[in-house]
Amino acid sequence: MDHRKLDLQSEKLLKRIAARMKELQHPSLDALTPVMSRYYYDEARAYFTPIPSNQICSVERRIGSHEIPIRIYQPEGLRNLPVFIYMHGGGWVFGSLDSCESFCQYIAEKCRCIVVSVGYRLAPEHKYPAALMDTIDAVLWTVEQISSYGGDINRLSIGGESSGGNLAAAACIALHQKVAIHHQFLINPVTNYAFDSPSYLEDYQFNLTAEKMKWFWDHYLTTSIDGKESFASPLQVDDKIAAKLPQALIVTVEYDPLRSEGKDYANKLKQNGVTVTHLHYEKLVHSFINMIGEVDVAKSAVDEMLFHMKQIIYGKEAQNR
Repeated sequence: MDHRKLDLQSEKLLKRIAARMKELQHPSLDALTPVMSRYYYDEARAYFTPIPSNQICSVERRIGSHEIPIRIYQPEGLRNLPVFIYMHGGGWVFGSLDSCESFCQYIAEKCRCIVVSVGYRLAPEHKYPAALMDTIDAVLWTVEQISSYGGDINRLSIGGESSGGNLAAAACIALHQKVAIHHQFLINPVTNYAFDSPSYLEDYQFNLTAEKMKWFWDHYLTTSIDGKESFASPLQVDDKIAAKLPQALIVTVEYDPLRSEGKDYANKLKQNGVTVTHLHYEKLVHSFINMIGEVDVAKSAVDEMLFHMKQIIYGKEAQNR
């Protein structure tokens, strides 16, 4: 595959970040601790220009037995809105409510919905399935409480990016008999504990690499056996359960080791009768959703994704919103 097709604005941004990491003497992965990785992650994020959103207010709460933080974003002055639970990316090791704030605000504005962002516990301090348990707690809290914030629990969706997409998909599996989740929105999701897919074998060196994914999985799982469970690897879900899962909007991009497993998960759901919209974007890299203030094709992709999401959560009402 010709790597020269990478979007030029993306390439320039990644080169600036790489230069900063070199300046900071970013160590090799085998010498990188999780605490150090969070520092470098935050440094890199300073290069992502946020897109300002208008008339979105937010409130923070702590929920569940582990007092996990959530942040609720709501378009001002609107009630009876669809509700979207968002799980941030970061390989289960880093990321926070702050790291995804701009994107959550953008979703709330563009889709005219309430967004519940979840600051789940991170690995390796809290290994699998801690993050998934926090995701489930957030869903159950939302079902019980979000109507008091103007949310319509009959229009409940969940989603996330990368490891957050993994958690969202796994929560749909775990809760398929307990909670009526209307829709799942998975952006470049991790769906399988395996490293032999076509996109892994392409060995991309843009942003997320196969080596980094192995590092993330090693911190998240206690043993490799855990990775075979469908709550860690949604692609392994039984067909009978897959047939009962919510409709899905699944996004993949060209230069991403997770591309193949995202596509495979979309196909698995389709084969089991689930309504799936699969959007694939060439020229983009993993984490492109954070680049929309700098990269034109990334913003165009995100706007198209959120157009589809709005159509799904509002149906025939979407054009009037």
